[in-house]
Amino acid sequence: MVEKPLLLKETFLRIGENAGLDLQGPHGEALHAYLEGLLPLTKSLEEFDLTGLEPFMPSLTQKE
Repeated sequence: MVEKPLLLKETFLRIGENAGLDLQGPHGEALHAYLEGLLPLTKSLEEFDLTGLEPFMPSLTQKE
């Protein structure tokens, strides 16, 4: 059985297009392959119970 990719190439290209990026060509291919390898590593983050925790909101003020 072949596993479905976590990030379809079409989705990757659409996200890049919406962000104003040109992901066609070898650079885009390499970035897509990198993300495909990285995404499975983030699966373990789903195991954390964050119930009741406030989101981290760092200050966005400029430092002088």
